[in-house]
Amino acid sequence: MENTDKKIDLLNEAIEINNDRIKGYEKAIEIAADANLRELQTLFKSYIEQSQQFIMELKPLLKQYHVEPESGTNLTGKIFRIWMDIKSAISPSISQAILDTCERGEDEFKETYKEILSESLDDYRNLVDILQMQLSKQIEAHQHIKELRDL
Repeated sequence: MENTDKKIDLLNEAIEINNDRIKGYEKAIEIAADANLRELQTLFKSYIEQSQQFIMELKPLLKQYHVEPESGTNLTGKIFRIWMDIKSAISPSISQAILDTCERGEDEFKETYKEILSESLDDYRNLVDILQMQLSKQIEAHQHIKELRDL
């Protein structure tokens, strides 16, 4: 039973970081809309859709245990979104501030996935395969955000 509980916890942790990523990009879209940054809004919407797809890929693994997926976010993500508001309000470049905060959020996502993967390697091969595929897509998104920030 302990092994099942651990897998459920790892799955919910992956879903929760995706929920945080979705909320973070929703906040970024809100700020970008106020600054009329349409290209960033479109990009951020695509990353929301990416995380929604990641969650859809993880849900069946939870459903086999008759467990509902995590629907919340973590405290760190909530603090991050507040910081995004503050930073964009005081920064001379709103797009730079948004991208910087989004890049940090992508760092958090990547680290969380790496931790989950390290805890899953020996016991949950099917979870590892899905997470590695998702992480590779997220790393591409992270790199794109970083490149835009550095322009």
